[in-house]
Amino acid sequence: MQLTRRHVLAALMAGTVTRPIMAKPVGLRLAAEWEPHLGCVMALNDAVDTYGNRAMRRIQEEQAVIANAIATFEPVTMLINPAQRNRAQKILKPSITLVEMAHYDIWTRDTLPTIAYGPENTPIAVDWNFNVWGEKFPGYDRDRNLAARFATSRGLKRSAAPIICEGGAIEVDGQGTLITTETCLLNPNRNPGKSRAEIEEGLRQMTGARHIIWLKGSEADTVTDGHIDALMRIIRPGVVVVEVTDDPLDPEYGDLLENLARMRKARDINGQPFEVHVVRRPDWDIMPQRGNDFSSSYVNSYFPNGGIVMPLFNDPKADAQARALFQALEPNRRIVQIDTSEICEGGGGIHCNTMQIPA
Repeated sequence: MQLTRRHVLAALMAGTVTRPIMAKPVGLRLAAEWEPHLGCVMALNDAVDTYGNRAMRRIQEEQAVIANAIATFEPVTMLINPAQRNRAQKILKPSITLVEMAHYDIWTRDTLPTIAYGPENTPIAVDWNFNVWGEKFPGYDRDRNLAARFATSRGLKRSAAPIICEGGAIEVDGQGTLITTETCLLNPNRNPGKSRAEIEEGLRQMTGARHIIWLKGSEADTVTDGHIDALMRIIRPGVVVVEVTDDPLDPEYGDLLENLARMRKARDINGQPFEVHVVRRPDWDIMPQRGNDFSSSYVNSYFPNGGIVMPLFNDPKADAQARALFQALEPNRRIVQIDTSEICEGGGGIHCNTMQIPA
């Protein structure tokens, strides 16, 4: 049977289309997250030696709340190790598809490929050469080649990027604009010896970006080195939300202000200034006591079809203000707020736990 584009798209989540690896894609386009999805992929935590058994189980429970919420908007696939099946079946909705695939931690935004589209809308899995955020942590051997194995299991063409990057390090508007950070991609633990121009060329090849904006990032973020998805998000072309804090003792205080200043000076692909909105992080003194790596980022949210799944941090005023801002900017999306405190202790959030399969 000859496969039409509709058949191919419908088969991606089921992994029934077989395609060869493509070395050098031409004319790739990476869709914005707000564009339609075929579904979302997550990976159930199995990193017991990193988190300990009790924390790992709490992380799994929070992942289940995220996955179950997303499943009300779009199909969800949860990657599991074989021994996790009973646990997954207990905490996840029956509608969520369980797929056995060896993995370690939960950060599928970085460990899975980013799905772009090439000529004639051919889906291509962009493998960003995950190196554990600059070779920071032991135990991630199963996640280093997860992107390649996922692509093979889904029958996707795979293209290894000419740079080291992660999905959480880039933000795109689907129109040719890409925003990233200096503290991450210019860090020698990612791309030693490569110039800014060489890194930009790699981003262009893999995403179709024609206009790249560099924010500073975060020198205080010792986990991801300042991933963009914890600092700002593009809501739609020309409209962005940037994180700031009112606490001058916050180690990211100066970097967040620098990011905001650069975003206000930046121009979009058409040479126009951005409509910049500010969301203030929760008050550290109001939240329950947290560790130094705790990621209290509202923009680290996921945009499923017709919805927004975003965190709350038990600072009622800040939680309500963040929700109100996103609802005002996206009045046609239904917002679900979730306490993900255990996940955030690991330096990431909801967005870091998810990877959309664009339609």
